[in-house]
Amino acid sequence: MRWWLIWLWLAAMPLANAAGSAYPGDLVAWLNQVAAAAEKLNYTGTFVYQHGSTVEVSKVSHRVDNGVEMSKIDVLSGPPHAYVSVNDEVVCYIPDGDRVKVEKRHRHKFFPALLPVPASALAEQYTLKPLGHAKVAGHDCVGVMLVPKDEYRYGYILWADAATGLLMKAQPLDADSKPTGQFAFTQVSIGGAPREAFSSGFDDKKTVQVASEDTYGLTDWRVKQLPAGFAKVMEARRMLPGKKTPVVQLVYSDGLATVSLFIEPYANLVNPCAACPPAVC
Repeated sequence: MRWWLIWLWLAAMPLANAAGSAYPGDLVAWLNQVAAAAEKLNYTGTFVYQHGSTVEVSKVSHRVDNGVEMSKIDVLSGPPHAYVSVNDEVVCYIPDGDRVKVEKRHRHKFFPALLPVPASALAEQYTLKPLGHAKVAGHDCVGVMLVPKDEYRYGYILWADAATGLLMKAQPLDADSKPTGQFAFTQVSIGGAPREAFSSGFDDKKTVQVASEDTYGLTDWRVKQLPAGFAKVMEARRMLPGKKTPVVQLVYSDGLATVSLFIEPYANLVNPCAACPPAVC
């Protein structure tokens, strides 16, 4: 009898170990954990953004200290520049010779903080499918595929650290559910982010404050009918390269997919409707 009990105990060990790293049963709750982890955990790491032939490498540092959220993105590919944010304030540092241009920017999401908090509303527009476990940057990760329920958005594959929920890899998909690019950590340390990591890194240069020509706030434009789940998240008048007058930009998102609508006047046309078919005018 003793040997029989020992055999049962040994046979059960792999099952017990597997249960410890089992796929989370509630995928909506798991997405909420993934979304919150990027904003609440302390971490530092290096990630790669790849789309087509474009490859960019950046370093990220994130820290929450007494309720204050701090993050920094150091762009390592191309001309060096950095984004430093404290709560909702974002400042961009752009070195220019012996100077560094400092410009306030509008708050937007950086990897790995790509999901809305909470993320549960995504389940209304996407079907969630488990993908099991895989290794990303040496971490055991849990995968979830978000399959769109309509033709107004594309799908995504998300891989997050199984222990903490931190997003480790994100792949947007095309209409055939094939990856079109990715954000992915190549190295990450979870649990540590020293305060000194959040300095601009350009203290040896003269600081020049640059006023943005963009103005954020209400415009006179409205979209009456939107696809399910989409809402306006930003509107602004922006100066774009090659334009003599500001262009209106409206940004809509379902929390994951984002669409920008740009509007500009027919400045060079005496009669704009002359270029339109009769049915339009």
